[in-house]
Formats: sequence, structure tokens, C-alpha cells
Amino acid sequence: MFRKLILTAVVATGTAVGLTATPATATAQPPFPGRHEPHGPGLPDRDRHDFVVLVRHHGHWDRYRVFDDRDDAQRAVWRLERQGRDARIEVIHRHR
Repeated sequence: MFRKLILTAVVATGTAVGLTATPATATAQPPFPGRHEPHGPGLPDRDRHDFVVLVRHHGHWDRYRVFDDRDDAQRAVWRLERQGRDARIEVIHRHR
């Protein structure tokens, strides 16, 4: 009986201390000074490319769709190939 009472007191005290020891506010700082954010000005090439998905249609290539992200374009190519169509990706370089 005393063992259960002591164990309950220890668990209650540990829970109360654990809840009050957590910080109330979090501060966000860059991980390393001088480094750029992943989608900010540190990656200029990301905004300078478009990815065009082309589909072969009666012996010539038709434009299917234009994507900003290569992964989205690749998923579209896989989807078209599963449908039995011949597809490919071309990269278009934008000039600003």
C-alpha cells in the first residue's frame, strides 16, 4: 500500500515538473550564419527553369503540360507511360 502511494506521488511530481519545465516560447534563428534559406535567394536556379512534358502523338511531339517542379513533371511522365503513351521531359531556361 505504501509502495503504491509513493509511486503515485513520484509519478505525479514528475508529470507536474515535466509540464512546467517546457519553454513557453520558441525562438527561431537561422541554423548557420551566412547561409540562405532553402527557397529564398540562395537558390537562383530554382526559379529559372520550367519543365515541359511532351507526348508523342502521330509521329510528332505535343506539349502536354508545363511544370515548375521536376518531381511533378516526372510523376506526369510516369502516369502517361502507364497509360501506354511515349512521354519525355524538356527543360526550358527562363531569362530574367
